[in-house]
Amino acid sequence: MIDEVKASEEYGLQVSRAIEQEWFNQGRSNGNRYLTAWNNFHRLRLYARGEQSAQKYKDELSINGDLSYLNLDWTPVPILSKFVDIVANGISQKTYDVRAYAQDPESVKKRTNYASALAFDMVAQAEIEEAMSATGINIAKSNIPTADLPRTKDELELHMQLSYKQAIEVAEEEAINTILKTNKYDLIRKRLNLDLTTIGIAAAKTSYNTANGIVVDYIMLI
Repeated sequence: MIDEVKASEEYGLQVSRAIEQEWFNQGRSNGNRYLTAWNNFHRLRLYARGEQSAQKYKDELSINGDLSYLNLDWTPVPILSKFVDIVANGISQKTYDVRAYAQDPESVKKRTNYASALAFDMVAQAEIEEAMSATGINIAKSNIPTADLPRTKDELELHMQLSYKQAIEVAEEEAINTILKTNKYDLIRKRLNLDLTTIGIAAAKTSYNTANGIVVDYIMLI
């Protein structure tokens, strides 16, 4: 019954009106959440560019609003812009690699069987070598040479994380990297990092269309 109510148009209209009430319906004279956020982001971006208003400095130095006796250049010195660039570039330099891990039952079964085969060869390494010397038959369950087998449980876990990769996982990683490269995500990421440094929040949108396929867009926050 609850799902049916939420699926109705009337419920969706009520939710949208609640969102509108929260963000926009307090009036422009008294301000609202949208305008407050817009003004705050605009002020922070001005400071980041060194273009903030000098009025507050004038108010501090004026006497009853009179500045006629002061011969000063009120142009703000763009000090913050240098540090904004340092922080944003520092974030951009922290690169990462896309890692895909298949979670479907068939892939999990393959990964488990591979790990079990490696664990068997680790434990029975001496017996495998002895049988190989005596009969010439390799009874190892994995195709990894004896010298390259993990020696401990920690090495086995590390091998599974770094070396073992199924074809579907490789294909998924290549697809994601191709999509990011096609959308020039490095440039989008720099803009996102600049927003994170300047206003503390950033946004991007992923969409799909038949002409361009998967598209990643930068979102300019109010």
